[in-house]
Amino acid sequence: MELSQKTMFDDSLVARLYELHGPALFAYLRQQTGSPENAEDVLVEVFIAALETGKLDQLSEKEQVAWLWRVARNKGVDAYRRSQVRQGLDLSLVVDHIDDDERTPELIALQREASSLLLTRLDKLSPVQREAVRLRFAHGLRSSEIAAVMGKREATVRSILARSLNFLRTLYEKEQGKDHL
Repeated sequence: MELSQKTMFDDSLVARLYELHGPALFAYLRQQTGSPENAEDVLVEVFIAALETGKLDQLSEKEQVAWLWRVARNKGVDAYRRSQVRQGLDLSLVVDHIDDDERTPELIALQREASSLLLTRLDKLSPVQREAVRLRFAHGLRSSEIAAVMGKREATVRSILARSLNFLRTLYEKEQGKDHL
């Protein structure tokens, strides 16, 4: 294969991967970087890396997706280290999905309180546990996909998720017990 044909193949492969996985990667990077602009910059870095790698077309589709998520995670960590500022989940992203009829001041206040409590509880998890929980519930990834992103075995990810959820359940139950006293 000539170099120009290989480049066209890689470009179309990367374009297809961008169309399929770009939005989910952007959402993940948006949470990691704290702003849409930074997330866009990191997403560009991810797909530049995809264009520059020579092995992407040799991987299965599942391996290509895992590779993209791994690179996105690593680039996100690099961006975090550069900025030295960590942002939490932008709750306005969640609130925008509520119908206007449901946006009464009381409901909004209750939702903010519940979100604040959840974030407080999540802050008690280790960074690895938080990331696993975020990938599972915010991004809907399966344990095998989370394992590929985090560079861990699938059984380890399942254990991390189980322990994290048990810990959060215990916190919740303790807080419920205090409320009833």
